[in-house]
Formats: sequence, structure tokens, C-alpha cells
Amino acid sequence: MEENKVSRRSILKMGWVAFLLSTIGVFWTNIRSLMPNVLYEPPAKVRLGLPEDYALDSATFVPERKLFLVRSEGGFACVSAICSHLGCTINNFDPADAEFTEPHSHCPCHGSVFALSDGRVLRSPAPSPLDFFQVSLSPAGRIIVDTSRKVAPEQTFKV
Repeated sequence: MEENKVSRRSILKMGWVAFLLSTIGVFWTNIRSLMPNVLYEPPAKVRLGLPEDYALDSATFVPERKLFLVRSEGGFACVSAICSHLGCTINNFDPADAEFTEPHSHCPCHGSVFALSDGRVLRSPAPSPLDFFQVSLSPAGRIIVDTSRKVAPEQTFKV
């Protein structure tokens, strides 16, 4: 009968093992919470339409990625639609008028104005010009914009 008894020492060992396992579990969950499960960033490369889908001398807004694809005589360029002041989305580009002698866009938040040709600031408070991104052509003939690669405004992609 005495063989079936559980000793006090074995109960203490089981208690210490349970305590250590629960402590390791708490530490593991805290460390694991510092590592994200999912990366919520959109892909850097954006696939757009065929070159013939875009009219000459146009600036087409791509709302999902907040950028403009500009087609001119020189080729294709891609300019960010995010104001460098506080990150608002700028309006579509307007043609030249009495106040601004070239196509331009207004930021609806604080009134900054940007030039279409090179993204420079025509009216403050924006501290810097708009960013331009690399444009290329996919093997399938579609336009690809790489938002991870900034380029100079005069660098265009010729079809």
C-alpha cells in the first residue's frame, strides 16, 4: 500500500517544474510580442497600364499609391502626390494661369503649390519639393513604378 503514495519531494519537484514552465512561457510571449507577424507595407513596385493607355501631356492620378504618372514629349515620369509639409494628398495638376506660369498643384491642407515639371515648391509652407520615382517597362509591356527608388525630376522613361 505504501508504494502508491506520492512523496512530498516529488510534489515539490512538480511544483518547481510548473513554476519554471510558466515563467518561461511569460518571457517567451513578451519576447514574441516584439516581433511582428505581418508586414503591412504595400509592395514597392506598382504595376500600371500600358503606355498607350496614357494620353500625351497628362498627369494621371493613382489613388491607391498616391502618385501621379506624367506623360510628356520626353517620356514618362512619376511624381509623389504626398505634400512634403504634413503628408496631405495634393490636388490634380491645373494648367498654367495668371498667377503660376506652368502646370501646378495645390495642397488642400495648408496651401502649398508645386510645379508639375520638377515638383519644386512654388508657394510655401512645404519645405521640400515632391519626390520623383523610377519608371520602367515590364516584360509584358506594362509600366512599372518603383517607389523605393527616387530619381531626379528630369529623369524620364522613354518608350
